[in-house]
Amino acid sequence: MEKVRLTDICDFQGGSQPPKDEWLFEKQEGYIRMLQIRDFTQSEKVVPEYVKISKSTKICQADDILIARYGASIGKILTGLSGAYNVAIMRAIPDTHMLQKKYLYYYLKSPYFQTAILNVGSRAAQAGFNKEDLSKLEIKCPLLSEQDSIIDILQKVESIIGKRKKELIFLDELVKARFVEMFGDVNINDKNWNCELLGELCTIVRGGSPRPIEQFLGGNVPWIKIGDATYGDSIYLNSTKEHIIEEGVKKSRFVKAGSLIFANCGVSLGFARIITFDGCIHDGWLAMEDIDERLDKVFLLQALNQMTEHFRAIAPVGTQPNLNTAIMKKYKQVIPPIELQRKFIRFLEQIDKSKVAIQKSLDETQILFDSLMQKYFG
Repeated sequence: MEKVRLTDICDFQGGSQPPKDEWLFEKQEGYIRMLQIRDFTQSEKVVPEYVKISKSTKICQADDILIARYGASIGKILTGLSGAYNVAIMRAIPDTHMLQKKYLYYYLKSPYFQTAILNVGSRAAQAGFNKEDLSKLEIKCPLLSEQDSIIDILQKVESIIGKRKKELIFLDELVKARFVEMFGDVNINDKNWNCELLGELCTIVRGGSPRPIEQFLGGNVPWIKIGDATYGDSIYLNSTKEHIIEEGVKKSRFVKAGSLIFANCGVSLGFARIITFDGCIHDGWLAMEDIDERLDKVFLLQALNQMTEHFRAIAPVGTQPNLNTAIMKKYKQVIPPIELQRKFIRFLEQIDKSKVAIQKSLDETQILFDSLMQKYFG
């Protein structure tokens, strides 16, 4: 298959940078949304900014391909948004006589391009690339008809990946809906369940972090950080990446297997897991032990997850929301009949079985997609 220099069949147009006095947070006539690096990683959360349209404004359409030129997002691809784009972004414009836009899109997403652009585009102050760097790269360029076939295959596999991800999201939403159906809104206790202070239903303790942590790593005691529990969606935590020495245990909080741990601050506030091993918890965790027999710990975990927004609202104001043990001990926990709790848990177990099967299919399909990308573009 013929390889050609990327810039021979694709133009890359840099963006513009209007002066800040021409920026607005509300769209007005004569203004257009300005796309920035942050749109590449958090497009759904970004508060749009708008700039005055001028002769120098570089504008893209929703089906155009944008590439981040600098920083942690370097090489990332963005499509689906229209507007102006700034100097940290390039628009890829293929010669459609030789290169299908969708084929170019997959090439730019490929591990080959993502690795290559980092290797050719280093700068002293900040990682980045320009047109000259892009001219060093080559792309396999089959006939347009063959490109169509490759696009069709990749789109079909990518579609299956998307459906599997949507199925997992649907099951998560189903769990939330079933919980509300059975137990109501636990924030207002609209089903009038018996309530008691959480501090009277379990022992609540806060974690501790020996500092500097580097001096205490390398032992045999599991060191449980927030990051250990954010991979995957199992409610159980089975291992940690790091371990600390016995001296570090004295400066931390040792908790037993079966404890329920609850993230008490920052963006992870409200995030809960059940640990399956003994270990020490970071000071970003609260641990709940000796849980009253009237509360199944799996039900308690799900109930706490339902209250995330409430906990954020009552957390003391600061740079980050933060819940201490005193606040959590005063939280009024609903206590539905234990058999009803267990009925919900049985439902949850069936959902988990379905999620395992879907996740397996998703993983296998992702492997297939990755191998095809390697075949076509590697």
